[in-house]
Amino acid sequence: MRPALFDSLGLKLVSLVLGFSLWYIVAGGQGAELVLPVPLEFRNVPEKMEVIEESIQQVDIRLSGSSEILRRLTSQEIQASVDLSGAQAGELTFYLSPENVASPFGVRVMRVTPASVNLQLDHTDSRRVHVVPRVIGAPASGFELANIWLDSVEVEVMGPASRLEDLEQVTTQPISVEGLREPYTQTVHVMLDDLYVRPVDPRGVEVTLDVREERIRRRLADLLVTSYPPAAKTSITPDSVRIEVEGPRSLVEVLTEDDIELRVAVGDLEPGLYQLTPESIFLREELSGITVLSLDPAQVRVRVRPTEEK
Repeated sequence: MRPALFDSLGLKLVSLVLGFSLWYIVAGGQGAELVLPVPLEFRNVPEKMEVIEESIQQVDIRLSGSSEILRRLTSQEIQASVDLSGAQAGELTFYLSPENVASPFGVRVMRVTPASVNLQLDHTDSRRVHVVPRVIGAPASGFELANIWLDSVEVEVMGPASRLEDLEQVTTQPISVEGLREPYTQTVHVMLDDLYVRPVDPRGVEVTLDVREERIRRRLADLLVTSYPPAAKTSITPDSVRIEVEGPRSLVEVLTEDDIELRVAVGDLEPGLYQLTPESIFLREELSGITVLSLDPAQVRVRVRPTEEK
């Protein structure tokens, strides 16, 4: 006679297998959990308003579902958002729950951490601000940066009204003058320290660096002043002056008194005494880049005598 233990052994083995299978389905198939960090988005921001501060930028989402689904799940498939429809400017607090999270089919949202977000909403505004070019480096030896030209000295920027209130100027991206021997033009963007402020026109500003040969000054003394056209009945006092010139070093350094003619126009003058400023004439065309800065004295006394006077 067999012991009672063996009477239902087959049935017990079947029950054991079924029980294990059920446990596997529940524990391994449906009972898995996963926590994913997900960026927090703000939807339906009212027109002409923007979020300028938020206490958090991402949340941790606790999810449950089958281990097979969760194993393949990524943060990109989960969306956590706050609906700002109808929100007013100012400091706001929103509480976060599973209703703020969109997840794939078969995945259940259990919890959102943290459970709230504080943010500030501000009106969007715009204003024009001055542009300051930022130049780095130095031209080649013997050359200088004479001037900086911008195609627009102002740009329009936009952003939260509170961030624009004290903004008066912006700088450009660095533009290098290093080693230049001639004018150079480049389009650069403006630099904005505040991430919430941006240019209305993203094309940037055209900057021209006026690089030229280094200019120097030089004084020449005792340059004779003559009348034009030559007139025997004309006397000039003093008959020579000192001048100061400025121009490219290569020209000014080789300039001589013979290269300049100083004269006063007397052709249309009636007899009499006049105070006239001599005109400076450079006798070689290549010297046209030189500028006369001053005469000493600035004027000479010109006496035109009547023709019959001896």
